[in-house]
Amino acid sequence: MQINNKQSPIVSSTSTSTAPAAPAAPQAPVATPKGEALATKGFGEGSTFATASRPAVALSANQVASAAANVGPLALDSQEAKDAIQKSLTHLRSTAPTAGRGLVAGGDVSSKVTPRQVFKDELGMTHVRLDRTHEGTKVFAEQLISHLDKDGKVASTTGTLSNIPKGVGSAPVKLEAKDALAIAQKQFAGTTDRAPTSERVVAQDKDGNYRAAYHVQLTKTSSLGAEERPRRMNYLVDANTGALLKSFNQMGGIEVPHAKAGPSQTTPPSTPSTPTTPAAGKVDDTTLYSGKVDLSTTKQANGSYALEDKSRGGGVVTYDAKNKSTASGTTPFTDANDVWGEAGDNTRTKAAVDAHYGAEMTYDFMKDVLGRNSLDGKGEKLVSYVHVNEQDGGPMVNAYWDGEKMNYGDGDGKNAGPLTTLDIAGHEIAHGLTERTAGLIYDGESGGLNESFSDIIGSGVEWYAAQKNKSVQFDWKVGEDAWTPANGSGDALRYMDEPTKDGYSVDHYSNYPKQTEVHGSSGIANNAFYLVTEGGKNRTSGLGVEGGIGMDKSQKIFGRALTTYMTPNTTFAQAREATIQSATDLYGAKSVEVQKVKDAWTAVGVK
Repeated sequence: MQINNKQSPIVSSTSTSTAPAAPAAPQAPVATPKGEALATKGFGEGSTFATASRPAVALSANQVASAAANVGPLALDSQEAKDAIQKSLTHLRSTAPTAGRGLVAGGDVSSKVTPRQVFKDELGMTHVRLDRTHEGTKVFAEQLISHLDKDGKVASTTGTLSNIPKGVGSAPVKLEAKDALAIAQKQFAGTTDRAPTSERVVAQDKDGNYRAAYHVQLTKTSSLGAEERPRRMNYLVDANTGALLKSFNQMGGIEVPHAKAGPSQTTPPSTPSTPTTPAAGKVDDTTLYSGKVDLSTTKQANGSYALEDKSRGGGVVTYDAKNKSTASGTTPFTDANDVWGEAGDNTRTKAAVDAHYGAEMTYDFMKDVLGRNSLDGKGEKLVSYVHVNEQDGGPMVNAYWDGEKMNYGDGDGKNAGPLTTLDIAGHEIAHGLTERTAGLIYDGESGGLNESFSDIIGSGVEWYAAQKNKSVQFDWKVGEDAWTPANGSGDALRYMDEPTKDGYSVDHYSNYPKQTEVHGSSGIANNAFYLVTEGGKNRTSGLGVEGGIGMDKSQKIFGRALTTYMTPNTTFAQAREATIQSATDLYGAKSVEVQKVKDAWTAVGVK
């Protein structure tokens, strides 16, 4: 159902942020002592990571195996989580700078944090993600993360803190939440299909000055017209003047306008570092793009089978959107004998078989390579809808994650076939992983990183599946199997080994000002990842990496950086720091892996 813009908004002081979590208990604010400012040593301008006096401790193989059994988010009301939060706050207070410097510049500035998530990883480390508030008001998209080693001691902290003038969070403002909503609705210019939110926040303007503001979110992800894209628009409206401080769409899609490249000459991938043993099962299901596979399904009461997998976490299920523009309902795809895609089967199931397989492989990739139990770390159910059309009934040349589920279009048969390939499935579902963890803002440098990490994980899913399925061909192209299927040139949406080949993307940070659109700027981190994995040279700088470390290690490093060390406003330079720290955790500060990561970022101009 569409919700008209004139309906009453949800006006909330605790509405969802750009990095939603799923806590087991209410998140009560944890305040600093009255009159004391919270800050951290090393969080001055240009600094992201501050290391405590006690370094992280490397674990033995047995310790890692033991810790892996307890990986995942902790309930915030559990004693272990409470202890981790308290140790983090004690550390942050003890490292606060003296008066007149950093956060406390200008006198008594009250600063608080709200625990968002406490997560324990496979190395035995515990990570406390904290949302920043100021004078009782949320600071938009600013977070701190405290990292505790296996002994429960704070090893390092991630995030940036800067001075916020007194009164910005508490002084009366001229506009109400409904006024900000009206301003945003005028900008949005259309109907919404989810209840809008308008939340009082502290936010930075384009010059970096903190202002009293409202964060308004307006969403339309269904009933899309032929030229319309899914939108989860975010508006920051000055709470006194009504000026629009910032706006961005937190939702993308796989299709972007760019010049078509010629026949592919991409670099062949190296031999995977850790081949996976094929899963047991009857490989008798036929896909559009991945050959024969073995799907996990569920037998129904009437004896037929449905595309519902109950063996992975909370489940993997694929539904039919019935060519509507709104993906809803639970219309199943069914098969009489559980042999999917064979001759004589309903042709509508073909794209569904690929979407289901893609979601299963993405779940397995997260578990086996990233060490994560689905998107939220707790087995979150993966839901996909295929046969989603445009509002006018025409085919949708797109695929997107809408914050809750996957939506796949059938393509138009010319520019694209059904957008259900392995790398597209992995790419879009990875947007959900980013949303549940770092919450990277889909704008500016953090937006380019958001897109890049989806490309990175999408490539990882294709690589992972190729180890189980000889019909899957891994390469460094994005979406090539579905994109322009009729021309036979093997062109793709993006090329990670040579980003500029699409005529749209950049591969070096020096060119970032020329291309700040998130799909185009994703080429910077995409190429860094490629160089870490395979080695080679960046086309723009001529610098490179002498030999790569292989896909398994590079995915673990970049995946850990995303989920553990990155925050909503992470920049390219901070992403470099995050991946270096991640490689240090996994392989040691003086390891070859750390050096390769450094060399790769240097090659793409990020220092």
